[in-house]
Amino acid sequence: MQNNHAAALTPAMDELWSAFSKSGLPVHSLLADCGGQKIQEKYAAPYGPQDLHRMFSITKSFCSLAVGFLLEEGKLTLDDHIVDYFPEYCQNPASPVHPWLKDMTIRHMLSMETCYSSTTYKVDMKSNWVESFFITPPSHRSGQIFMYDTSSSHTLAALIKKLSGKGVLDYLREKRLDSLGFSKEAYIVSDPFGSEMGGSGLMALPLDLLKTGRFCMDTINNGTGVFADYLREAVSCLVPTVHFGQTPDEQQGYGYQFWRIRDGFAMYGMGGQYVLFYPQLDLVLVITADTQNYKGGYQKLLELTHECLSPFLAAVSSPAPTAAASPVWYPAFSASYAFADNPKGFRKMSLSYQGEEGILTLENQEQTFTVPFSFRLPAVSRLEGYRQRIAVQARFLDKNSLYLPVQIVDECVGSIHILIHLDKDMATVYMRKIEETYFSEFQGFFELKKLSDL
Repeated sequence: MQNNHAAALTPAMDELWSAFSKSGLPVHSLLADCGGQKIQEKYAAPYGPQDLHRMFSITKSFCSLAVGFLLEEGKLTLDDHIVDYFPEYCQNPASPVHPWLKDMTIRHMLSMETCYSSTTYKVDMKSNWVESFFITPPSHRSGQIFMYDTSSSHTLAALIKKLSGKGVLDYLREKRLDSLGFSKEAYIVSDPFGSEMGGSGLMALPLDLLKTGRFCMDTINNGTGVFADYLREAVSCLVPTVHFGQTPDEQQGYGYQFWRIRDGFAMYGMGGQYVLFYPQLDLVLVITADTQNYKGGYQKLLELTHECLSPFLAAVSSPAPTAAASPVWYPAFSASYAFADNPKGFRKMSLSYQGEEGILTLENQEQTFTVPFSFRLPAVSRLEGYRQRIAVQARFLDKNSLYLPVQIVDECVGSIHILIHLDKDMATVYMRKIEETYFSEFQGFFELKKLSDL
């Protein structure tokens, strides 16, 4: 069957390269491997097969592979606390470690569920980048909500160096890359303080990525042991990203430094660097590009790829169910919470839902915002204070995470995204508004303590 896929996909890859060329986007290469057979390798000047390319956040996935090998060697567990490995940054009596940071595990870092809302070293790039991860004030508890944090991967690279005695690539060469024929010239850019940029610094050949991608696919399909089990978990959907992603592929979920995409998973780098995996076809695609000057350009590459592969994926997909699946209902819930001190002035939250309907209220110093929602159809109401019509169709992303995408359907066209992660006695709320002028209070992370069941 794999040979049949390769034979059918070979001309399709030529069509995809042609579509990239016609798009006007600066695509630098397209490579493809189906079932272990290379079926495409194209480059656009000034790039050729021997030119190293900056792979940006694909570096994160390489860090994940290294963590998997360290796990196999017994040098760490995913539930280890990261502060235990960096006492040099965590033993200042004048600045004790924040509890939210102290609770952070390697698993939280891999799945981008740290206690930070952004990359810590970008606050002051003239100070030690690794140290910044341990001294920056956190914004919320670890392990609650996905938030893309490149400093997490940067710190993982420093951890890999501590535990293996080698840089990320050198460690991976020893474990597997040398046997794959990974280029000797490849390297990872260092930060100003000598630490490898584990979140964005990989310089490698596109063919290196194809070889690594084929190794990953074969390991997932046929591998045994601790590393293989880790990799299968790493590419699965472990944490929802609907609240974060602004494109269809960014909303499919995240694993351990791997993204989920439609029909598969990916290594994903800024500017259009991709290793795309389509397990149904045993297909690995590598794309390199520089779309940084083209708004939405990287997603255009994914759309063209999706259009090209859709007929083949449809041919091997399972038949569609005969009836639409019913929404998943959770037991009736009603509780009130007190906000911790926050710059937006929110004081109290009440949340209740039963069956298909629910209601959220948020109180600040000046007013109360009431947000009715439905799990079946958008619930239309008016957001007091702004007197704007809103429509909200909620859904559970997992058993603890309730997502409310609030459409603003009035003079102000836009949206407010509210993700509520519920624990036994606590809650973490993330809000993000996408609207030009107003609704600025609906922005940021908030920690809450449960007051009572209503």
